[in-house]
Order: sequence, then structure tokens, then C-alpha cells
Amino acid sequence: MTAYVKQASFPPHLVDDRDPPAIALLKEDHQMLRALFDMIETADDDVLFPIAGEICVRLAIHMAVEEHLFYPALKSVIDINEIDEGIVEHEITKRLISDIMEMTGREELFRARVHVLGEQTVHHIDEEDRVLFRDARKAWEEGKIDLVQLGTEMSRHWRELFDLVGSVGADTRIIDLELAGESIEELPQSHKRNDVAADVPVEEDA
Repeated sequence: MTAYVKQASFPPHLVDDRDPPAIALLKEDHQMLRALFDMIETADDDVLFPIAGEICVRLAIHMAVEEHLFYPALKSVIDINEIDEGIVEHEITKRLISDIMEMTGREELFRARVHVLGEQTVHHIDEEDRVLFRDARKAWEEGKIDLVQLGTEMSRHWRELFDLVGSVGADTRIIDLELAGESIEELPQSHKRNDVAADVPVEEDA
């Protein structure tokens, strides 16, 4: 089990039976992103750029779904500061993604930039797992928000965005996701969730 995945191999990062679909969807994508960033740490130079491109596309879609649907739905039911901080952190991440996508992968600082993107992203998603999702689930349990219907809407939007952008590396995409999936498979079985898997684009693309 590799570093980022290992760090999140226990609650609250893992999906459990108390998580409604909207949160389960995001948590599962968080685990995929962790696994892909782990791959970057040991990737050979010839596959570094395709994996980084895959990460950038998936991360951009992840942020878009949160900003278009998840964050707005939460604004009236949890502390607005949590949402605002998430948006600001997304802005920082987008700038890093923009810098990386303008590179060829052969630059001296390319690997370092992707590593920094990983550190920034994992810090952000860890905070969401620990605080934002906890507060969102509490609001759902209190009947303040429907995270079941929202999960359906998020999944649909996710698929639309994947269909729109396609793959940035068709020849390596399946290999990358299979390797990342192997890391996720090492997570404790008792915390894995299968009932929403059909709605998660990661599973569809693998």
C-alpha cells in the first residue's frame, strides 16, 4: 500500500454505510486521486506525463462537480467558511494544473510541480473527508439536505464532463487506472462500498 492511500486507509476517509451517495461518490474519487498521485512518486519518466495529464483531467472534473453542485447545495446548511475555503483551495489547484498542462513533461521541475499538486490536493481532500463531509452528513441526517438525490445529479454531471473531455492518454488510461485500483483494493474490505459503484465514473472508465 503506497503513501497517500495508506494515509487514508482508515475512517473518516473510507466510505462507510452511513455515507449518503453524494459523499460516497466524492470519497471514492478521493481514493482514486490518492492512488494516482502515489503512482507519480515512482513513475518512470516515459509515463510521468500521461499519468500527470490523467490526474489533471480527473481533478478538474472533480472540482467542477463540487463547485457546480455539491458546494452550492451545502451553502445554506453548513458553515459558509468551509465552502469559501474549499473554493480558494480549488483556485490554487487550478493554477498548478494550468502550469503543468503547459509543460511537456521533460522540464527539470515537472515532477516537482506534480508532487506539489499532490501535496496540495491530498491536504484539501483530507480536510473535506474530516470536516466538510462530516458536517454535510449531519445536515443530511437532520433532514436539511437531500444527499441521495444530489448524488444522482452529481453522478450524471460527472459522466457528462468525462464524455466531453475524453481521455488525455488513451493508450495508458486503462493501465494507469488498473494500477491505481490495485492500491485501492488494499483498503480494508469492511469499509468498501459497492452499492453506489455503478454511479461512479471511475468504475465506468476502468
